[in-house]
This record gives sequence, structure tokens and C-alpha cells, in this order.
Amino acid sequence: MRRFVVLVLAVVFTFSCCCLVNATGMDRSYLFSMDTAEEVAKFDNDNTGAKIELSREVVRQGSASLKITPSGKSPETKIAVDIAGDTLSAWIGNDALAVHVFIPEKMKVAPNSFFLGMADLSDGWAWVDGVFPRVEVKPGWNDIVYTLSGAMKNVKEGGHYKIYLSFFAVDESNAKVPLAEPFFVDGIRAEKLDDAGSTASGGPVGNWIWAMDDEAELAGYDNDNTGAKFQLESGVVCQGSRSVAVIPDGKAVETKLALDLVGQRLEAWIGQREVTLNVYLPPANQLNPTMFFLGLADLSDGWAWVGGVFATSEVKPGWNQVKYALPDEMSNLRPSGSYKIYLAWAHVDEAGRKLPLGERFFIDGIGLAAASLSREELIRQIPEHVKAEVAGILDMDDEAILDVLERKTFDYLWCEANPSNGLIRDRTMKGSPCSIAAVGFGLSAIPAAVERGWITRDDGYARALATLKTFASGGVEGQRGFYYHFVDMAEGRRFGDSEISSIDTALFLAGALTSGQYFAGTEVEALANKLFAEADWQWMMNDGDTLSMGWKPEVGFLSARWNSFNEGLLAYVLAVGSPTHPVEPAAWDNIFRPVNENYICLPQETLFVYQYPAAWVDFRSKEDRYANYFNNAATAARVNRLFAVLRRFNYSTYDMDIWGISACDGPAGYKPYGASESNHDGTVAPYASIASMPLTPGLSMAAIRAMLEREGGLVWGKYGFVSGFNVDANWYSDQYVGIDQGIILLMLENHRSELIWKLFMSHPAISGAMSKIGFAPSDAEYAVTPAYLDEWEKIRLAPAEKSAMAARTAVPVVVDGDLAEWKGLTGYVVDEDMNVPAGGIEKVDKRKQVLNSTFYAQYDDDYLYLAASVADEYVVTNIRPDDKAGFYRTDSVEFYIDPSRAGSTAGLMKLAVLPFDTEGGVQAVRHEDANPGPVAVTSPGIRVASSRTERGYAIEIAIPLADLGLAARAGVKLGFGHTVHNSNDKEAKIGQYVRTNVISWNNLPEVWANPDLWGELVLE
Repeated sequence: MRRFVVLVLAVVFTFSCCCLVNATGMDRSYLFSMDTAEEVAKFDNDNTGAKIELSREVVRQGSASLKITPSGKSPETKIAVDIAGDTLSAWIGNDALAVHVFIPEKMKVAPNSFFLGMADLSDGWAWVDGVFPRVEVKPGWNDIVYTLSGAMKNVKEGGHYKIYLSFFAVDESNAKVPLAEPFFVDGIRAEKLDDAGSTASGGPVGNWIWAMDDEAELAGYDNDNTGAKFQLESGVVCQGSRSVAVIPDGKAVETKLALDLVGQRLEAWIGQREVTLNVYLPPANQLNPTMFFLGLADLSDGWAWVGGVFATSEVKPGWNQVKYALPDEMSNLRPSGSYKIYLAWAHVDEAGRKLPLGERFFIDGIGLAAASLSREELIRQIPEHVKAEVAGILDMDDEAILDVLERKTFDYLWCEANPSNGLIRDRTMKGSPCSIAAVGFGLSAIPAAVERGWITRDDGYARALATLKTFASGGVEGQRGFYYHFVDMAEGRRFGDSEISSIDTALFLAGALTSGQYFAGTEVEALANKLFAEADWQWMMNDGDTLSMGWKPEVGFLSARWNSFNEGLLAYVLAVGSPTHPVEPAAWDNIFRPVNENYICLPQETLFVYQYPAAWVDFRSKEDRYANYFNNAATAARVNRLFAVLRRFNYSTYDMDIWGISACDGPAGYKPYGASESNHDGTVAPYASIASMPLTPGLSMAAIRAMLEREGGLVWGKYGFVSGFNVDANWYSDQYVGIDQGIILLMLENHRSELIWKLFMSHPAISGAMSKIGFAPSDAEYAVTPAYLDEWEKIRLAPAEKSAMAARTAVPVVVDGDLAEWKGLTGYVVDEDMNVPAGGIEKVDKRKQVLNSTFYAQYDDDYLYLAASVADEYVVTNIRPDDKAGFYRTDSVEFYIDPSRAGSTAGLMKLAVLPFDTEGGVQAVRHEDANPGPVAVTSPGIRVASSRTERGYAIEIAIPLADLGLAARAGVKLGFGHTVHNSNDKEAKIGQYVRTNVISWNNLPEVWANPDLWGELVLE
């Protein structure tokens, strides 16, 4: 049964095409209102040639808008703007970005496709993610709402980002057509999404049953004998291209509008729970409506009153969005009936008397919003043939179920491809581009489909050949044998701000080689080997010791590298095995491999990173010096399942058999979910447990049956299992994703026949790479080799034995940044070899860099004094004085003190010092300790000074012993550490994350989070 509360009174929401407010009446946050030339100057065209200027021709909110005049040449028209400081603060915590876009009615070629991309400029330039909205636009004002992905929401406070809004037209063949005529943007705002995935403003976007834009609609307007007149107006518009001016007669106590509710409008109305009306109340009016009423009559057989609802909340001058909550009798109407709605307005004075309205006001759009359906209602909506299919599958034996599931996933990879060029859609969403990774999965799937009789060998060969010819002939845009992550389906051109992606190219090449081995001795094999040989892996190293994640023409190589354990293992196998541009096997050893008890892990525990390499590389019965990666992936899968099982009482999705926490669509958009506390919300990705089939066959088979038995058609459809679901949120994806379908198929086929493993491993370059890397046969049951476990323990524990002495001084130290008075004291060196192993952090290159620190310690009756002399050939100063959490992004030092070793209960002190902000001042903050915050607030007794030196900079600190809960006594031992963060980026922008190196006296993984393993400081 549907559960809801019937509201007798509707609620009025004020939102202005001048000032929007949310459901609580608070001002909604415009990141950019586009009202001033100063703000417009912040935007650039991202090298697309578009002209950007302030305009007062068409305005949706505020006093001006952004006029965009495309170049007429570029396939995409773009605007880009920085997100940092206050704008970033307004971004954080929101789920969506809404943009008002005005498309002129006479625009010959209008944008019909939109893209929002985001890059992280905190540390050079790194792609974050991009999303496409689901919207159909019309002439006039449109609200384009982009649901932010997990990566786009999980930005760093104090970071520096850039967003890219791309507007383009796509013709019937999916080719991009350059825009040439001006259009307008007025307002970019960040918003929360409700449980149904709607923005907090609640306005139905593009769902107007009366749009109030044309004469034909206006002809059906009736004033219900109140004398009111109605006319179209183009000067005051909220949505679409026009509004309707309501002109009262000045005599009637109520001004009314009556509209027939029949046909398609009635069909759209039935079952809805909310009606919205946009109303503009001119500020100059003497009397504006304060009463809003919506009534409904049944005209099917004469005239019979159905019901009505009021809205009584206060409205304000400007645009208001009035919402009427429909009771059952006004919602559950007969499809064959004939109805009429009545909108009534009046001004009610303080005495409760209705006063006639005499001045015009404006209405612009009557829309509908459905209430979220209950689980029971969703189940009732499942088509009968789907229910029957699920019931039939559950009656099958395990092997038959796997056959049905594998065939369904193959159908996606076959049917969602462009047969003329072999490019495969990223997902089933309309307008989706091609994912080159999905193409790699699709090429690998062809041999399985041929062997199982789903397609003929000739058809499989023809598709593989067409695909590889597309890439080999330049039909897919790329650079040095690498390709853009996303390309358009028709022409293979770069889509949006996509990057040249090393990992997605690796996935494509793995598929190409697999199909080449299957069609050995043919043109398919020759083309696969040609494409493999063209990939310049040495170029992708970018003078580093690990592979770059990618390259963009706007900025060059991305700063992020494949330097930590993840799916990048596959890229290294291909890179080492390259016949033309191989990288040294040492690159494999430069990957940081953290250990979680008994397996090498990705701390976020996103399951797909363990599965992707194992889809092609047969890691069974072999190990390198670090691990048996098959056993390692199996362990990670079991941990993933156990994580879900242990939390099944808190999250309804999880149970004993339903698990699989990995990157997927979720209630608030795509997110890289994983089995870690800060990285899950009860969303399950079906592919994650299914693709673990070779690793955990019993658990994976149980998961398949359990999802079908419990969720049925909510998670099963045209191409098998959907991309994700969350029972607590009552959210079930309607999307299928190419790489999700691909990993399911490959891992099921490996479990059933080992076909993909056999084909890929049979390529001589792959077997050669495995040998060069150092893989050897092994039947061991462990995941991590005993030798590497020992090595990891040494890395983790060795620095804890370090000890430093604090000399007793009879004379208080003058804290001024001059270290002259420290001469003669014992110094303790943190040098270029004491790198902290961490993902995203590079080792100091001693051939090119100078980076070390010598620290000292003294104490007297009242203070512990610390000093550091840091050698750094270039000191970066890119943090503003008001940016109090910026130390970790640039050149800075930290001191860690644990007084509990001396019996104190004062708690940890982790003191971070930025030697110079943009105004030359020193900053000091306590970070993630017992009393975090700027020391001026949390520990005002601490004194800090800095100075520039010939070699770099010096830091001097005085810490009251009272802040540490200690007395000055010889022999006291404190936990202690000293860390240096470094950047040499001479082009660093204000606030940007530019940290490259971290060295530490205790150079162990996550040194800042392991006080038990810090060294010690002893008071002499």
C-alpha cells in the first residue's frame, strides 16, 4: 500500500528569477549569478573560440546573463571557470549542478547535448570526472541539471578545481554540428538531491503540462466568469520562451483560470502527487495575490466537484513556485474521464477579507511531480514477461543460469555497438559516447560468443575486423598509440574534455590481442599486433618511474600516475611486453603495494581493481616477489563479502548472500564505492559479486540466485543485471554500463572455460612480459609472499626505533626564525632517501632535486623548542593567509608529538607549519590531533617564526610544556616525528595542490596516522 501524508494546505516556495530559495525558505546557492562584468571575466572558452560577454537582453535571474557566441567552427562550445575558495565551499556537500540555459526560438542549430567536466588543479592538472544530464531542451529557458558523480562530490576542502560546461549539437547520425548563433546562460547553482533524485528546488524541469508558450494553448484558457484576461508575454519569463500575463478585471473578488484536463494532460496527471505553478508578482503592484487555490471538477457526466487545496504560505515579490499537494481524490482519476482544474487568486487583508486584484501578474508553467514509489509499487510495475523470465531462471541449474546471464551481457556488447565501426556505448543512456574500455571488453567477448553459438564465426570476425580497422585507420582520435577515454559513437572524435587514457587504452589493447589470438593468421591478428606496437609506453612514462594516467592537449600529461596497487597492473604487463616501446620491468617494482593483514590492497577497497587485471592475465599458480595475485584478488573478494555481511543489520541491501561493493551508479550518481567505512552507503553493484566467480565461485553463485530471488525484476532486465541498487534508498538503476557487462562476461567465461585467459596468455609478448617481471610457478595458497610480508613489516616498523635528544637550555630561545642560537646542538637529518611510501607521492629525484631537513630540539622550564633548517631549491608560496588548511598542498613541515608516552593525558599534537603564505607570513595549525585548528585559536601560547635562507627556509617553534601536560624533567620521553612536504612547481596557482614529495624522519606508510610507530624525543 502506498504510504503518504495528505496535505490539506499546499506550500508556496519563493524562488526568483532574481533570488531562488529552497524548500526551507533559505537562499539557494548560486555559485555564479552572472550579473557583473567582473564575474563574467572569470570564465574562459577553453580554446573553443566562443565569445563570452555580459548581456541584459535575456535574463532568468538577477539583472544580467552570460551571452555565449560560438565560433561556428568548433564542434563543441565551452565555458570554463575555476572552483576554489568560497565557490568550492558552496560546492561541497551538494549533489547536483543546475544551469539556466536560454535557447532562442529562431536558433537554426541549437545545442541538444550537454556535458559537465571537472578537473583538479590542486596538483598540476588532473581529470576528476564528467557527467551528462538527462534532459530534452526546448526554445526558451531550460534548467540543465547535472547529477554529480562521487568523484565530483568528494573534492578536497581548500583545493582548486575547474569545471567545464560543454554545449553541442548532435545530428541524427550522432555527428557533432558546430554552433554558430548566440545563446545565454544565467546562473550556475549547486543543489542537494532528495531521495527521489530531484533537486531541492523541486521544480519539474521539462515536465510542464501547460507550458504557457504559444497561442494555441492560450486559446483554451477560461476565466470562469471572473472577467480576467490572459495574454502571452516575452519580457518576463521563468521557463520556456514566454509567460502568460494574468490581467484581473479589478472587480471580481477572485481572479480565476480554468483549464480542461483531458487526453495526454490527464494521462500525465493521474497518479501524481504534486502540482507546481510558477508565479511572478511585480514588486510595483499595490495588491498582489496572497491566496492560491487549486480546484478540480469532474465533467465526465455533467459537473461534479472533486476537491481542492489551498496554499497559504507567504509569497514575495518576484518569481514564486507554488506547490499544491494532491490528495487521493485529485490524483487517482479515470483515464477515460473529462476534468477541469480551477486556479483561483485573491488578495486577503489582515482582517481576512478578499480584495479584488486590479494589476497584472504573471504565470509561467504548470508542472507535475510524482511521489516516490514504494517498493511494492515498483514491484507491481515490473513487466509480466520479466517476472516470468526471472522465475524461469531460478528453476534452472547453475550452469544454465550462467549461460543465460553471460548471453545477456554479450547482447549489450553486441547490440549497443555501432556495427559500422565497432564502437560500443559507455552506457544505455541516450546520447552516451563510446568507451574505448568497453570496446576492449567487447572484442574479448566475441570469441566466447562464437564458441557458444550466439553468433557465427564469420559475423564475429567481421565485427572484430571492422573495429580494429577503425582504430588502425585513425577513426578513433588519439596520440602515440593511446586513445581518448570517451569518443563519439559515429566519428570516433574526442568526447567532451576526455583525456588520452593509459588504462582505458590498455583495456582496449587487451581485447584487441585476445581477438587477434582467436582469429590467428588473419587480418584481425595483424591489426591487433599493429595497434599494440603503436602504443608508446615509454612516452607515457613521462620521464618518471611509473606510468602516467593520461594526457590532455590543454595541459600535457596528467600529474596522477599508476604508482599504487590497482587495476593499473594490466597496463604494466602490456607496457613491459611491448615489442616496440617497452618499459623496464623495474616500473612494476615501483608500484606502492600496501598490505592489509594478509593481502595487498587498495585502501578504498573498490572491488573492480582486483578483477580487471585478472580478467585477462591468468595469475593462477604463479607469483612474483610480492604476491600470488589470483589468491590476492580472491581474498579481497571474500573481505568485500564479509564487510557487507557484518553490516547487514544496518543496511537492508546487504545480507548473507547479497554483496559486491564497487564503483557503480548509486542513488546520488556514480561513485567509486568500496568495502571501507567511508566509502559505502548500502549500494550494491551486481557485477562485483558476479565477476568474482573464478575467485569465489560458491559465494558468487549464491549472490546471483539471491539477487534474483529477493530483488527479481527490480535488478534484472534487457541486458541482465542493472548497474546498481540500494534497498534503503528504494533506488534501482535502469542503466547498463559497458565495462560492467564486460567484466561479468569475461570472468564468467574464464570460470567456465578459461577461454579469455588462454587466448591472452598465448600471445608471446604477454608470456614474455610475465617472465621479465619475474613471475614463477607456485602452488602456494597465500596471497602475499612471505618475503614481501617481511619487507612490508620492516617498512612499517623500522623507523619507530629512532631517537632524538632535546638539550636543556638555561636561556629562553628567541623565536624569530634565526637559527644562530642553535649552532653547536645535535641535529637530526631527514634526507632525500627518507621518502614516505604513499599513493600519488613521488620519490625525491636526487639527480634533479635538493630536499632535506635538519631538526633540533631544546627545552627549559616552560617550553619545548623545535627548529628545522630545510634545504629546498625552490620554495613555493601559493597559499593565502585566510586558507588555514593549505599546508599539505605545498611546501611545509610537520612535527608530531605524543605526550602520552610520558603519562600525559593532553592528547596528540600534530603541528603543521607553512613557512610563507602569499603575503610572506608564517602559518601554524594543529591538524587531526587532540585540539585541531589554527594555533592562534586552539593553542595561543605556541610561538612560530620562519625565515628564508640561502638553502631554503628555517622554522622555529616554542610550545608551552603545559599544552603537552608535562613538566620540565630530565629523562621524559615523548613520541616524536618530523615530516617535510615539498613542491617545486614554479607555476603553482593560488590555492593549488602542488605537493609532489613527502620525506619523514619516520618514513613509514601513513606516518601521520600511526603514533605508536613514531620515534622518540628524550629530554636531556
